[in-house]
Amino acid sequence: MAPIRAHLLYLKDTSKYTIVALCNSSVENAQAAIKAHGLPPTMKAYGSPQDLADDLEIDLVVCSVRVDRHYETVVPLLKAGKDVFCEWPLGKNLAEAQEMEEIAKSKGVRTVVRLQVWQSPFGNKVKEIVESGKIGKVLSTTFVGNPGFFGLKEPEYPAYTQDREIGRNMVTICFIHSMGAMLYALGELESFNSVIEVKRPEVQLVDNTGKFVKTIPRTSHDQILVQGHLASGALISYHLRGGAAFGCNEGLIWRIYGETGEIKVTASGTYLQIGHPDMLIRLHDHSSGETAAIALNEDGLGKLPLFSQNIGRIYEAFADGKTSEYPDWSHAILRHKLVEEIYQREQDGTQETVARYVRV
Repeated sequence: MAPIRAHLLYLKDTSKYTIVALCNSSVENAQAAIKAHGLPPTMKAYGSPQDLADDLEIDLVVCSVRVDRHYETVVPLLKAGKDVFCEWPLGKNLAEAQEMEEIAKSKGVRTVVRLQVWQSPFGNKVKEIVESGKIGKVLSTTFVGNPGFFGLKEPEYPAYTQDREIGRNMVTICFIHSMGAMLYALGELESFNSVIEVKRPEVQLVDNTGKFVKTIPRTSHDQILVQGHLASGALISYHLRGGAAFGCNEGLIWRIYGETGEIKVTASGTYLQIGHPDMLIRLHDHSSGETAAIALNEDGLGKLPLFSQNIGRIYEAFADGKTSEYPDWSHAILRHKLVEEIYQREQDGTQETVARYVRV
Protein backbone atom coordinates (compact mmCIF):
# COMPACT_ATOMS: atom_id res chain seq x y z
CA MET A 1 0.00 0.00 0.00
CA ALA A 2 2.97 2.35 0.38
CA PRO A 3 3.06 3.42 -3.31
CA ILE A 4 -0.64 4.28 -3.19
CA ARG A 5 -0.75 6.09 0.15
CA ALA A 6 2.69 7.68 0.33
CA HIS A 7 3.81 8.40 -3.22
CA LEU A 8 0.96 8.36 -5.71
CA LEU A 9 -1.33 10.86 -3.97
CA TYR A 10 1.40 13.50 -4.10
CA LEU A 11 2.71 12.67 -7.58
CA LYS A 12 -0.76 12.85 -9.15
CA ASP A 13 -1.28 16.34 -7.72
CA THR A 14 1.99 18.16 -8.41
CA SER A 15 3.40 20.19 -11.29
CA LYS A 16 6.99 19.33 -10.35
CA TYR A 17 6.82 15.74 -11.58
CA THR A 18 5.08 13.88 -14.40
CA ILE A 19 4.43 10.15 -14.11
CA VAL A 20 5.40 8.72 -17.50
CA ALA A 21 5.66 4.97 -16.87
CA LEU A 22 4.75 2.20 -14.45
CA CYS A 23 6.58 -1.10 -14.01
CA ASN A 24 5.04 -4.24 -12.56
CA SER A 25 5.74 -7.98 -12.68
CA SER A 26 4.36 -8.06 -16.23
CA VAL A 27 3.14 -5.59 -18.83
CA GLU A 28 -0.40 -6.83 -18.27
CA ASN A 29 -0.16 -6.21 -14.52
CA ALA A 30 1.33 -2.78 -15.15
CA GLN A 31 -1.57 -1.90 -17.45
CA ALA A 32 -4.04 -3.14 -14.83
CA ALA A 33 -2.38 -0.97 -12.16
CA ILE A 34 -2.50 2.08 -14.43
CA LYS A 35 -6.23 1.59 -14.87
CA ALA A 36 -6.89 0.79 -11.21
CA HIS A 37 -5.23 3.99 -10.00
CA GLY A 38 -6.82 6.29 -12.53
CA LEU A 39 -3.62 7.08 -14.40
CA PRO A 40 -3.68 8.12 -18.07
CA PRO A 41 -4.22 5.15 -20.41
CA THR A 42 -1.40 6.50 -22.59
CA MET A 43 1.12 5.90 -19.80
CA LYS A 44 3.86 3.41 -20.64
CA ALA A 45 3.54 -0.03 -19.05
CA TYR A 46 6.65 -2.12 -18.42
CA GLY A 47 7.15 -5.66 -17.18
CA SER A 48 10.79 -5.53 -16.08
CA PRO A 49 13.22 -3.05 -14.46
CA GLN A 50 15.51 -3.32 -17.50
CA ASP A 51 12.74 -2.10 -19.81
CA LEU A 52 12.26 0.85 -17.47
CA ALA A 53 16.01 1.50 -17.44
CA ASP A 54 16.10 1.57 -21.25
CA ASP A 55 13.53 4.38 -21.46
CA LEU A 56 15.44 7.62 -22.11
CA GLU A 57 12.45 9.76 -21.14
CA ILE A 58 12.66 8.72 -17.48
CA ASP A 59 14.79 10.79 -15.08
CA LEU A 60 13.74 9.51 -11.64
CA VAL A 61 12.46 6.07 -10.67
CA VAL A 62 10.57 5.35 -7.45
CA CYS A 63 11.24 1.85 -6.11
CA SER A 64 8.42 0.79 -3.80
CA VAL A 65 8.42 -2.98 -3.84
CA ARG A 66 9.25 -5.56 -1.16
CA VAL A 67 12.65 -4.89 0.39
CA ASP A 68 14.07 -8.25 -0.69
CA ARG A 69 13.38 -7.19 -4.29
CA HIS A 70 14.97 -3.73 -4.09
CA TYR A 71 18.39 -4.86 -5.30
CA GLU A 72 17.21 -6.67 -8.43
CA THR A 73 14.86 -3.79 -9.23
CA VAL A 74 17.23 -0.90 -8.64
CA VAL A 75 20.59 -2.08 -10.03
CA PRO A 76 19.58 -1.95 -13.75
CA LEU A 77 18.20 1.55 -13.17
CA LEU A 78 21.40 2.77 -11.53
CA LYS A 79 23.55 1.32 -14.30
CA ALA A 80 21.39 3.21 -16.81
CA GLY A 81 22.08 6.48 -14.97
CA LYS A 82 18.62 6.96 -13.44
CA ASP A 83 18.11 8.86 -10.21
CA VAL A 84 16.34 6.61 -7.67
CA PHE A 85 13.98 7.24 -4.77
CA CYS A 86 13.93 3.97 -2.83
CA GLU A 87 11.81 2.77 0.05
CA TRP A 88 13.47 2.05 3.39
CA PRO A 89 15.22 -0.29 4.13
CA LEU A 90 17.47 0.32 1.15
CA GLY A 91 18.47 -3.35 0.96
CA LYS A 92 17.54 -6.49 2.85
CA ASN A 93 20.87 -6.20 4.69
CA LEU A 94 23.90 -3.91 4.99
CA ALA A 95 25.99 -5.67 2.33
CA GLU A 96 23.24 -5.38 -0.28
CA ALA A 97 22.63 -1.71 0.57
CA GLN A 98 26.35 -0.87 0.38
CA GLU A 99 26.65 -2.43 -3.06
CA MET A 100 23.66 -0.42 -4.28
CA GLU A 101 25.18 2.79 -2.94
CA GLU A 102 28.55 2.04 -4.53
CA ILE A 103 26.92 1.57 -7.94
CA ALA A 104 24.97 4.81 -7.50
CA LYS A 105 28.16 6.71 -6.64
CA SER A 106 30.04 5.23 -9.59
CA LYS A 107 27.28 6.40 -11.94
CA GLY A 108 26.97 9.85 -10.36
CA VAL A 109 23.21 9.57 -9.90
CA ARG A 110 21.15 11.28 -7.23
CA THR A 111 19.55 9.11 -4.57
CA VAL A 112 16.79 9.42 -1.97
CA VAL A 113 15.62 7.00 0.71
CA ARG A 114 12.28 7.08 2.49
CA LEU A 115 13.45 8.12 5.95
CA GLN A 116 11.05 11.01 5.95
CA VAL A 117 11.52 12.34 9.49
CA TRP A 118 13.78 14.93 7.81
CA GLN A 119 10.58 16.51 6.50
CA SER A 120 8.35 15.76 9.49
CA PRO A 121 6.82 18.87 11.11
CA PHE A 122 6.93 16.99 14.43
CA GLY A 123 10.57 15.98 14.12
CA ASN A 124 11.64 19.39 12.89
CA LYS A 125 9.73 21.20 15.64
CA VAL A 126 11.42 19.10 18.34
CA LYS A 127 14.81 19.71 16.70
CA GLU A 128 14.04 23.44 16.49
CA ILE A 129 13.15 23.68 20.20
CA VAL A 130 16.29 21.80 21.24
CA GLU A 131 18.57 23.91 19.04
CA SER A 132 16.91 27.15 20.22
CA GLY A 133 18.13 26.50 23.76
CA LYS A 134 14.66 26.77 25.27
CA ILE A 135 15.28 23.77 27.53
CA GLY A 136 18.97 24.49 28.01
CA LYS A 137 21.57 21.78 27.67
CA VAL A 138 19.97 18.38 27.04
CA LEU A 139 20.77 16.06 29.94
CA SER A 140 18.80 12.96 28.99
CA THR A 141 16.07 11.57 26.77
CA THR A 142 13.70 8.65 27.29
CA PHE A 143 11.44 6.84 24.85
CA VAL A 144 8.84 4.14 25.46
CA GLY A 145 6.55 3.09 22.64
CA ASN A 146 4.39 0.45 20.99
CA PRO A 147 4.11 0.44 17.19
CA GLY A 148 0.74 -1.35 17.25
CA PHE A 149 2.20 -4.23 15.23
CA PHE A 150 4.41 -7.23 16.07
CA GLY A 151 2.08 -8.39 18.82
CA LEU A 152 0.15 -11.62 19.35
CA LYS A 153 -2.11 -11.18 16.29
CA GLU A 154 -1.00 -9.76 12.95
CA PRO A 155 -2.62 -9.11 9.56
CA GLU A 156 -2.28 -11.96 7.06
CA TYR A 157 -0.57 -9.48 4.75
CA PRO A 158 2.29 -8.73 5.01
CA ALA A 159 3.12 -11.87 7.01
CA TYR A 160 6.69 -11.76 5.67
CA THR A 161 7.52 -9.05 8.23
CA GLN A 162 7.64 -11.83 10.85
CA ASP A 163 10.68 -13.32 9.06
CA ARG A 164 13.85 -11.47 10.05
CA GLU A 165 15.75 -12.53 6.92
CA ILE A 166 13.39 -10.66 4.56
CA GLY A 167 14.66 -7.37 5.99
CA ARG A 168 11.39 -5.59 6.81
CA ASN A 169 10.69 -6.02 10.51
CA MET A 170 10.35 -4.19 13.81
CA VAL A 171 14.08 -3.46 14.04
CA THR A 172 14.51 -2.12 10.52
CA ILE A 173 11.17 -0.29 10.31
CA CYS A 174 9.70 0.72 13.67
CA PHE A 175 13.01 1.01 15.52
CA ILE A 176 14.92 2.86 12.82
CA HIS A 177 12.12 5.33 12.12
CA SER A 178 11.60 6.18 15.81
CA MET A 179 15.23 6.02 16.92
CA GLY A 180 16.11 7.87 13.72
CA ALA A 181 13.79 10.70 14.78
CA MET A 182 15.52 10.91 18.15
CA LEU A 183 18.98 10.97 16.56
CA TYR A 184 17.83 13.53 13.97
CA ALA A 185 16.78 15.90 16.74
CA LEU A 186 19.51 15.18 19.28
CA GLY A 187 22.57 13.83 17.43
CA GLU A 188 24.03 10.37 16.95
CA LEU A 189 24.89 7.74 19.53
CA GLU A 190 28.37 7.80 21.04
CA SER A 191 28.07 4.59 23.06
CA PHE A 192 25.27 2.18 23.89
CA ASN A 193 24.15 -1.21 25.13
CA SER A 194 21.30 -3.01 23.39
CA VAL A 195 18.99 -5.96 24.01
CA ILE A 196 16.73 -7.44 21.34
CA GLU A 197 14.55 -10.50 21.80
CA VAL A 198 11.67 -12.45 20.31
CA LYS A 199 9.25 -12.69 23.24
CA ARG A 200 6.36 -14.02 21.13
CA PRO A 201 7.91 -16.76 18.95
CA GLU A 202 4.54 -17.58 17.39
CA VAL A 203 2.08 -15.16 15.83
CA GLN A 204 -1.56 -15.63 14.88
CA LEU A 205 -2.43 -14.34 11.41
CA VAL A 206 -5.91 -12.91 10.84
CA ASP A 207 -7.70 -11.83 7.66
CA ASN A 208 -9.16 -8.36 7.04
CA THR A 209 -12.29 -9.29 9.00
CA GLY A 210 -10.25 -10.34 12.04
CA LYS A 211 -10.86 -14.05 11.46
CA PHE A 212 -8.04 -16.40 12.48
CA VAL A 213 -6.16 -17.86 9.49
CA LYS A 214 -3.15 -19.72 10.89
CA THR A 215 -0.22 -19.57 13.29
CA ILE A 216 3.30 -19.00 11.99
CA PRO A 217 6.73 -18.74 13.64
CA ARG A 218 8.22 -15.31 14.29
CA THR A 219 11.97 -14.76 13.94
CA SER A 220 11.88 -10.95 13.83
CA HIS A 221 12.46 -9.30 17.20
CA ASP A 222 9.51 -7.83 19.10
CA GLN A 223 11.35 -6.20 22.03
CA ILE A 224 14.15 -3.66 21.55
CA LEU A 225 16.02 -1.82 24.30
CA VAL A 226 18.89 0.64 23.89
CA GLN A 227 20.60 2.80 26.48
CA GLY A 228 23.78 4.80 26.44
CA HIS A 229 25.21 8.21 25.61
CA LEU A 230 24.65 10.55 22.69
CA ALA A 231 27.59 12.37 21.12
CA SER A 232 26.50 15.46 23.08
CA GLY A 233 26.98 13.58 26.35
CA ALA A 234 23.24 13.30 27.04
CA LEU A 235 21.91 9.98 28.31
CA ILE A 236 19.45 7.98 26.22
CA SER A 237 17.02 5.24 27.24
CA TYR A 238 14.86 3.59 24.56
CA HIS A 239 12.34 0.74 24.72
CA LEU A 240 10.16 -0.37 21.80
CA ARG A 241 7.59 -3.05 22.66
CA GLY A 242 5.83 -5.00 19.93
CA GLY A 243 2.05 -5.04 20.13
CA ALA A 244 -0.76 -2.83 21.36
CA ALA A 245 -0.34 0.25 23.55
CA PHE A 246 -1.78 0.76 27.05
CA GLY A 247 -4.50 3.06 25.76
CA CYS A 248 -5.33 6.17 23.78
CA ASN A 249 -2.41 8.55 23.28
CA GLU A 250 0.00 6.22 25.09
CA GLY A 251 1.58 4.43 22.14
CA LEU A 252 4.47 6.88 22.38
CA ILE A 253 5.96 8.80 25.29
CA TRP A 254 9.18 10.61 24.33
CA ARG A 255 10.74 13.03 26.78
CA ILE A 256 13.77 15.27 26.40
CA TYR A 257 15.01 16.59 29.74
CA GLY A 258 17.09 19.76 29.71
CA GLU A 259 18.73 21.97 32.33
CA THR A 260 15.93 24.55 32.20
CA GLY A 261 12.97 22.72 30.68
CA GLU A 262 11.56 19.56 29.18
CA ILE A 263 9.89 18.47 25.93
CA LYS A 264 7.26 15.73 25.98
CA VAL A 265 5.90 14.12 22.82
CA THR A 266 2.89 11.80 23.07
CA ALA A 267 0.84 9.93 20.47
CA SER A 268 -1.18 6.78 19.89
CA GLY A 269 1.74 5.23 17.98
CA THR A 270 5.45 5.52 17.35
CA TYR A 271 5.45 6.70 13.73
CA LEU A 272 7.28 9.98 14.22
CA GLN A 273 8.30 9.99 10.55
CA ILE A 274 4.61 10.22 9.57
CA GLY A 275 2.86 11.73 12.57
CA HIS A 276 -0.44 10.82 14.20
CA PRO A 277 -3.64 12.91 14.36
CA ASP A 278 -3.34 12.92 18.16
CA MET A 279 0.41 13.60 18.31
CA LEU A 280 1.17 16.39 20.76
CA ILE A 281 4.34 18.29 21.65
CA ARG A 282 4.41 20.02 25.02
CA LEU A 283 7.09 22.28 26.46
CA HIS A 284 7.61 22.65 30.22
CA ASP A 285 9.63 25.43 31.86
CA HIS A 286 11.28 24.36 35.11
CA SER A 287 11.50 27.90 36.50
CA SER A 288 7.93 29.09 35.92
CA GLY A 289 6.32 25.66 36.15
CA GLU A 290 4.31 26.46 33.03
CA THR A 291 3.54 23.89 30.32
CA ALA A 292 2.45 24.84 26.79
CA ALA A 293 1.32 22.88 23.74
CA ILE A 294 3.52 23.68 20.75
CA ALA A 295 2.02 24.51 17.35
CA LEU A 296 3.58 23.06 14.21
CA ASN A 297 4.80 24.93 11.16
CA GLU A 298 2.34 24.60 8.27
CA ASP A 299 2.71 24.44 4.49
CA GLY A 300 0.59 23.69 1.43
CA LEU A 301 1.09 19.93 1.69
CA GLY A 302 -1.05 19.72 4.81
CA LYS A 303 -4.03 19.11 2.51
CA LEU A 304 -2.70 15.64 1.64
CA PRO A 305 -3.48 12.59 3.80
CA LEU A 306 -1.06 12.39 6.72
CA PHE A 307 0.74 9.36 5.29
CA SER A 308 1.62 11.28 2.11
CA GLN A 309 2.60 14.67 3.50
CA ASN A 310 6.23 14.11 4.48
CA ILE A 311 6.88 12.04 1.35
CA GLY A 312 5.58 14.98 -0.66
CA ARG A 313 7.92 17.30 1.21
CA ILE A 314 10.87 15.07 0.34
CA TYR A 315 9.87 15.15 -3.33
CA GLU A 316 9.67 18.95 -3.16
CA ALA A 317 13.13 19.23 -1.60
CA PHE A 318 14.58 16.86 -4.22
CA ALA A 319 13.01 18.78 -7.11
CA ASP A 320 14.32 22.06 -5.70
CA GLY A 321 17.84 20.69 -5.22
CA LYS A 322 17.79 21.17 -1.44
CA THR A 323 20.16 18.31 -0.70
CA SER A 324 20.39 19.09 3.02
CA GLU A 325 16.64 18.56 3.42
CA TYR A 326 16.29 14.95 2.29
CA PRO A 327 18.19 11.74 3.17
CA ASP A 328 20.32 10.19 0.45
CA TRP A 329 21.72 6.68 0.41
CA SER A 330 24.78 7.60 2.49
CA HIS A 331 22.36 8.28 5.34
CA ALA A 332 20.62 4.98 4.59
CA ILE A 333 23.96 3.20 5.00
CA LEU A 334 24.47 4.89 8.39
CA ARG A 335 21.13 3.50 9.58
CA HIS A 336 21.83 0.07 8.08
CA LYS A 337 25.12 0.03 10.02
CA LEU A 338 23.27 0.71 13.27
CA VAL A 339 20.93 -2.22 12.58
CA GLU A 340 23.85 -4.48 11.70
CA GLU A 341 25.75 -3.47 14.83
CA ILE A 342 22.78 -4.34 17.05
CA TYR A 343 22.30 -7.68 15.28
CA GLN A 344 26.02 -8.47 15.56
CA ARG A 345 26.09 -7.71 19.28
CA GLU A 346 23.14 -10.03 19.79
CA GLN A 347 24.84 -12.80 17.82
CA ASP A 348 28.18 -12.41 19.61
CA GLY A 349 26.64 -11.92 23.04
CA THR A 350 28.87 -8.89 23.63
CA GLN A 351 28.16 -5.82 25.75
CA GLU A 352 30.55 -3.52 23.91
CA THR A 353 29.46 0.09 24.32
CA VAL A 354 31.35 2.08 21.66
CA ALA A 355 29.01 3.00 18.78
CA ARG A 356 30.97 1.76 15.78
CA TYR A 357 28.31 2.55 13.16
CA VAL A 358 29.23 6.26 13.20
CA ARG A 359 32.94 5.57 12.65
CA VAL A 360 34.47 5.02 9.24
